[in-house]
This record gives sequence, structure tokens and C-alpha cells, in this order.
Amino acid sequence: MIYLNKKLYLTNYTMILPSVAVGNVAQLSIDLLISTLSLRKIGCIFDTCFIPLVGADPYNKTNQEICTSVDLYLSDEKKLVVLQIRTPLVKKAKKFFYEILNFVKDYKILKVIILTSCFGHDKRDEQIRTVPFCYLTTKNISKEFKQQFEELSWKGLESSFLEDSNKTIWQIHGGGFAQMIFELLQENNIISVVLFKFCSEGNNIPDAVELINCLNCWLQLFKIDSKFKFPPSWNFVFGKSTPKEIY
Repeated sequence: MIYLNKKLYLTNYTMILPSVAVGNVAQLSIDLLISTLSLRKIGCIFDTCFIPLVGADPYNKTNQEICTSVDLYLSDEKKLVVLQIRTPLVKKAKKFFYEILNFVKDYKILKVIILTSCFGHDKRDEQIRTVPFCYLTTKNISKEFKQQFEELSWKGLESSFLEDSNKTIWQIHGGGFAQMIFELLQENNIISVVLFKFCSEGNNIPDAVELINCLNCWLQLFKIDSKFKFPPSWNFVFGKSTPKEIY
């Protein structure tokens, strides 16, 4: 269920959401976006498919606002709605996907961008020689967007043909639920784009920075040479430093 703290008018806004995927790259990217653009929280989503969470504001140490498993943020200036997911899925997320779909329809949101990541070892020959990003778009994407992607040298996700079922499919290994929610949005004629980066598990902050820079080249959310504002919660990503006493 979606809870909002005020009445909203989101016609022609863009919605960005992460998929819980390899290296948590998309979630880190959303953190960067929220912190750098100083987005304000407008609500949250309660769904039993996510592990429950309540914590302090991850973006402002002095704020009394709390965070939950799934929160919504807004920028009226950028016409942007951003969803952040902080806990993993523990159940099937079909109900959650339909909540997102209905939210997009009810508020007449223009397009949905799904950020995710894919196992680095899953690259094909052509992908090894190009930028470490790929995208997947719905069939109703505008010619303007397609031209922009070409100008940015983005590479579309290559399809695979299954002889047994005589079907052409797209696969994002390690990409979480990105493809599932993308297919639901496509079935309902919602303009959608999946943007992902090839990566491996580890310190994935650099991957998140690169993914947001890639997204920004398209959406122009901030100046290209702008410095990112890392959220204070990132100070605890790797835990405390090793005690000197053990040496």
C-alpha cells in the first residue's frame, strides 16, 4: 500500500526506481540522486514482499524524518519521482509491481526508468569492446529518445532466441526484478527504459557514480561537472575501521 504525505500532481513526471540486483548498484545510484538533488520525502510503500525496516534519515543526520523499506521522493523542479528500496525481496512481488503500475497510471506519469545491474562476466564479445552499459526500452518509446540514445553511444540489450519455444527473449542476469516489472509496464503501454551497468560484487560505489553519470547524460538532472553529495549513511557501508589495538 502506498502512503503519501500530501496531495500530488505528477502529470508528465519521470519516475526512477531501482531493482535489487548484483552489487546493489541501482540502490546506491538512487541514494546519490536523492542526496545530490536534495529530494524531499513524500511517502512510503508498505508491502510484505520486503523485509520491514525503520531507521534514521540516511541523508540528513539532524533530520527527525525516518526511513522505511521503500520510500518515495520528489523534485518538482526536475519533474522527478524517485523510489528507493532498502531491503531485499522475501516474497513474490506481483502485488508490489501492480501498485507501481497503478500509481503511474493514476498520476499520469510520463515514463518510468528502471535502474539495475548485470553480472560483469555475462558480457558478450560486442559488449566487452563498448561502454559497460546497456538499455532496454518499451516498443512505444519515442523516436526522440531513440535518437538521444544513439548520440550517447548507448548499446541496446541483445536478445536471445529460444528454439524450443520459438521466442525471442531479453535476459539481465543478476538484474533482480527489473525485467519483470519492465514487461508489466510494457504490457500496459507505459513508456519505460531499463538502464543497467555490468559489474561485480565488491565496492560498488564507483559503479553507482558511473550509472548516475550515464543517466544524467540523458536526463540532464544536474551539470556534468557537478560534484556528487555522498549521503552520511555511506560512512557505515563497510563498518568501522579495524581497531589499532589488534596490531
